[in-house]
Amino acid sequence: MTGKKTRPQGQDEGSTFIAAFQMRADAAQTEKVRMVIKEQYKDAFDVLSDCENARLIPGIIGPPGIGKTLLLRAYADKSERSFSWITGDEGVRPAHLIGSFNPALVLNKGFTLESFEPGPLLKTMVSGGVFGLNEANRLPEYVQNSLLEPFEEWSVYVPRLGRIRASEDFFPVLTMNPEEMAGAHRLSEALRDRIRVWIRLGYPRKETELEIVKVNCPEYHLSDSVLELIYRLVSSTRQDTDVEVPASIRAAISIARLSAEMARRSGEDDPSHQTLSAAANYVLTGALRFRPGIVAENAVQSIIRRSLASRESGS
Repeated sequence: MTGKKTRPQGQDEGSTFIAAFQMRADAAQTEKVRMVIKEQYKDAFDVLSDCENARLIPGIIGPPGIGKTLLLRAYADKSERSFSWITGDEGVRPAHLIGSFNPALVLNKGFTLESFEPGPLLKTMVSGGVFGLNEANRLPEYVQNSLLEPFEEWSVYVPRLGRIRASEDFFPVLTMNPEEMAGAHRLSEALRDRIRVWIRLGYPRKETELEIVKVNCPEYHLSDSVLELIYRLVSSTRQDTDVEVPASIRAAISIARLSAEMARRSGEDDPSHQTLSAAANYVLTGALRFRPGIVAENAVQSIIRRSLASRESGS
């Protein structure tokens, strides 16, 4: 019996994945950063430009979720440059920043440049662009110290390959959470000495935060009263002494988007008290970190009841 030859299923899947991957890569290249550049963000944006022109390395300090990394992405996007970043933690090693040799390639080609797989820091130093080191104060001290040469001399030694001089377009920026927040550590004195400019970001004013929420919810049309309640929900967590890590702007955006979808599914024109309460519970349960001894589930419910009390009494 003769018939048309077909490729093995694995080859079809591989080709489909390659085509889909390329399509998504192209989409990423054209994606625009959604950010409100005003007030403290505009000030920080301008200081970043001043630092780059003066060849000074800045550090951005602020609580989680206020847009530190997004600000760097927007800064790189405006100047049409690449943006690379890595998030610091106890597991990061210098090789994650600089790169390492691929053992399989070394067997065939030896310790050559072709066998070397560069890390994000080295890539940016070679090709130029903005490099963001997120949560730099969570890195082990010996890893922090591996950054001293790149951040002081604008050069780095790659074992077996030699020393390279960074591109004139290389701009490193550190971001970190405040030291008083749980889980944050201090920068080593040696690395701190290389960071010449410090930019502090806090939670924005209500009007600005709600504008950020709207920018990130373009397909939804939430009323001002619902947006007011969402802000009341997240801002109340920032004054609660039982909360160690409060709700971020990301949490506000998540409550807005989830409540809008839940309302749409229920046929509501605007999220009801019950819908908003349910959405907030889903989001805040994971978004908040409470001090030891506090039962998270009960505390979240209490925050929601207090914040939505006026809406409930008026409905």
